[in-house]
Amino acid sequence: MTLFTLSAKAVMPGQTRRFRLLLVLVSLFYIPVHAQQAVSGIITDYGGFWKTSATQMSNVKPVNSHNLLSFTYNNKQYSTGVNDALLSSKGETFVAGDFWSLPVEGYSGTVTSDTKVGVGEMYDGVHNGTGPNKPDMYLTSYLTDGIKGLDLGTCVANLPAGTLTFAVANIRPENIGDGIPDIIVTQIADPSGSTDTYSFINEAGQIVGSPKSIRFTNISPVANWTADFYEANVNPRVLTAGFTNTDRPIRLWAADLSDFGITRDNYLSIFKFRINLSGSSDVAFVAYNNKTLTINVPLPVKLNFFTAQENNGAGLLKWQSQSELNTHHFIIEKSTDNNQFVAIDSIPAAGRSSEPRDYQTTDAHLQTGVNYYRLKMVDIDGGFKYSAVARIQYRTTVNELVAYPNPATGGKVQVSHPAGGQLLSLYNAAGLPVWQTRPANNTRQTQIDLSRLPAGVYYIQWQGAEGKLRQSLLIR
Repeated sequence: MTLFTLSAKAVMPGQTRRFRLLLVLVSLFYIPVHAQQAVSGIITDYGGFWKTSATQMSNVKPVNSHNLLSFTYNNKQYSTGVNDALLSSKGETFVAGDFWSLPVEGYSGTVTSDTKVGVGEMYDGVHNGTGPNKPDMYLTSYLTDGIKGLDLGTCVANLPAGTLTFAVANIRPENIGDGIPDIIVTQIADPSGSTDTYSFINEAGQIVGSPKSIRFTNISPVANWTADFYEANVNPRVLTAGFTNTDRPIRLWAADLSDFGITRDNYLSIFKFRINLSGSSDVAFVAYNNKTLTINVPLPVKLNFFTAQENNGAGLLKWQSQSELNTHHFIIEKSTDNNQFVAIDSIPAAGRSSEPRDYQTTDAHLQTGVNYYRLKMVDIDGGFKYSAVARIQYRTTVNELVAYPNPATGGKVQVSHPAGGQLLSLYNAAGLPVWQTRPANNTRQTQIDLSRLPAGVYYIQWQGAEGKLRQSLLIR
């Protein structure tokens, strides 16, 4: 990019050295805008916890689905809300966020032999070959899969030239220009030197604010992953030579609404978010900040009921769809205040059904007090709607001692126990105490740090005036 031009005739002989120094300083301090907006590091739940960055790239290459937990932007780490508890247990400092993939509303390109569905190399269940779990035929579902739609282990590669549009609604003007990212775009294969253009448009299709053109080759990758790339124009999908067990880089770019020229004067005109595709885009998802934008698209799914009840210290969640049309999956969300919900599980849907379908899942981590649950029902195009909220009132009694997660993989474990305990202890398999504390009288939950303990079988013991309770704990 040319910053400015200056004729040689305009430079006096004695100024030549100073002029050259000026050019050097400009080149040192000039950073392209899109490079400033690059995401410089990410954390996902691959293998339990996977952290990588542009400057300290992990040697581990994911080979399956994994969900984005946090990202670093302008030297500050933001969580996505997928699993803030895990981030905290690992000692991560972050700004709590709430990010979701945008539901795909429309796509104008034509799928060709160049278009691929990229999935982790072990997604299909077979190393270096085709397995039984082939990707399905719903192309846009790979832009909205995973918890909150933030799966970095699937993508659509070489999206044909055209436009990709996403529905947008209910922008909160107070968040415009706050410096917190509102849009995250992914590129997780081999970008070409061409550019994609991102913009917000009004109902007439006209740009609101200003567009952003991004060349992903100018953005440093934060990691590499190992993928299979299935042919997108073949049913059923097939793998061809040269597209099996291949390594590809992961790049992310983020922006505040103000970066698009969105202000309090024009935000009400926004109708959609649009990407003008160059023909070589490799997208895992396009995410939005749910604290700035809210999206709720009606779905062709009818729900007969959604219930939650306590069952042996766990939450049993059941629901039944009356009928389904192009329903892709259900996301189960949980809250302890009926305000901030966090995704805790994802269940595949039947897809198409004219008969009632029953589903259920279990929440093994009931909190003392009221536990709130809701279903996010997602269709194959990424649109979704929510169910009514179900709740479980959970009280720890003298007969209950619960540790979660159990089995644990290190980090920290949360223990629910009766109030008024005199001593809470952790014993190894040999019966020797390895940790002890005296809970306060009104405390019903205590956290135990397991980071320095080897794998094995342990026993948690609570001692109170009424007697003792014991619970086994497995550390893997």
